[in-house]
Amino acid sequence: MTSLEPTQMEQSCMRHEPEPPGEKVPRRKLLGWLVGVINLGVFAAIFTPTLRFIADPMRRKKGSDAWIPVIGDGEIAEGETRSVDYRVNVDDGYMVSPLRYSVFLHRSGGEVFAFSPTCPHLGCNVKFHSQNDRYICPCHGGVFSADGGRISGPPPHGLTKLPAKVENGQIWIQRV
Repeated sequence: MTSLEPTQMEQSCMRHEPEPPGEKVPRRKLLGWLVGVINLGVFAAIFTPTLRFIADPMRRKKGSDAWIPVIGDGEIAEGETRSVDYRVNVDDGYMVSPLRYSVFLHRSGGEVFAFSPTCPHLGCNVKFHSQNDRYICPCHGGVFSADGGRISGPPPHGLTKLPAKVENGQIWIQRV
């Protein structure tokens, strides 16, 4: 057997006859589809929670549009400025927690104005000094007028004004 011609056994192994159309799916093709489906499932299991985590801040509302009653209308006199504490129930996913906040209320010309006590410079809490009729930031010396406008210091602008209204004998504010 020194000839270069293949033997009968080698010839049968080298022959590849395609399956006739309409017959069952070839095993190799079926395994390819199965591996693709498994990979798609793994990809979805890993990346769906990741994408939801990344997109969650964009889906949340920026602020609350609920009005919060803080004090009675008769508790603040004309020309008076006062710091008022109030509580808000916050739902943090699995429990509701009451959080305490504060706001400065100022009555002038029959209107009530509300200001955030947070300094716009670096977030320190400002104090109201009634003898000077000024808000002063103890951290870096920012000074604000009774109407919340910037007078001096490093803050870039005045105090943040919050929406306020008087209704049914109560002063209401809206957190922004």
